[in-house]
Amino acid sequence: MLAAAVVRTGAPGVRVTSRFEADTAVTRTDADRFTTAVRPGWRVTDDAAPNGGYLLALVARAMAERAERPDPLTVTAHFLAPAAVAPAVIETELVRDGRRSRTVQARLVQDGREVVRVLGAFGDLDAADGPTDVRLTPPPWPPVDGLEDAPTEAPGFTAPEIFHRLRHRMPLEHLGWAVGRATDAGVTGGWCRWDDADAVDTLGLLFVADAYPPAVFDLRAASAAWAPTIELTVQLRARPAPGWLATRFTTRALTTGTFEEDGDVWDADGRLVALSRQTALVGRPARG
Repeated sequence: MLAAAVVRTGAPGVRVTSRFEADTAVTRTDADRFTTAVRPGWRVTDDAAPNGGYLLALVARAMAERAERPDPLTVTAHFLAPAAVAPAVIETELVRDGRRSRTVQARLVQDGREVVRVLGAFGDLDAADGPTDVRLTPPPWPPVDGLEDAPTEAPGFTAPEIFHRLRHRMPLEHLGWAVGRATDAGVTGGWCRWDDADAVDTLGLLFVADAYPPAVFDLRAASAAWAPTIELTVQLRARPAPGWLATRFTTRALTTGTFEEDGDVWDADGRLVALSRQTALVGRPARG
């Protein structure tokens, strides 16, 4: 057993550089176990569980420490039960110790109940080497300097608390669903960055990959209600440069209340830094 030790930001005497770092802080209590807390401010609606991307980043911080590798190359989370804003335990297991990456499995547990299970491979993106051939192109958004910060209030719409965790600049046509004017293209996205830090790190990208209104909101067949995630996979390709990130999320198949969402995230230098895919359920508005 290892002596208990604080290993991430948020501990006494350790400089916290952003709210995200503080709200994903973990404390190591032995080789495989960490204590933490699911913090307030990351919910999609007032009565919903905290955001899945936030929970994934929280667990991945402990997994990176267990792997002794800084970057989640690919992580997959299955959401088993709603999380509460409350203390939690993260139980980890080193599954594979490879030359280029280490694979770790983790469980987020609250009051004896498993909330999230994550499997991920961790490495060092600064050491990545090999050919590059990206066939994707960045999203066709207007330049970020030509857009204003997305409104948090509009007639009939109030942004959820999670929306305030990032600064957003989004093309207005992709916000039409909020006032009953979905484009039916199944697309959402825009520009984003932390409000209190220069760069989003690779753990922050896990949150960004799930921080936007679901692309299914832009379909006329769906309603703009909370869309719970069943499974979320995020692949990291590079550490982002400081500045705004360009994001794009799309859906092409809504079937019997289930949809997929694919995402791509680009940094201020125009590099592809993350890809994501999730399976989620279409939310149902509350009956009056």
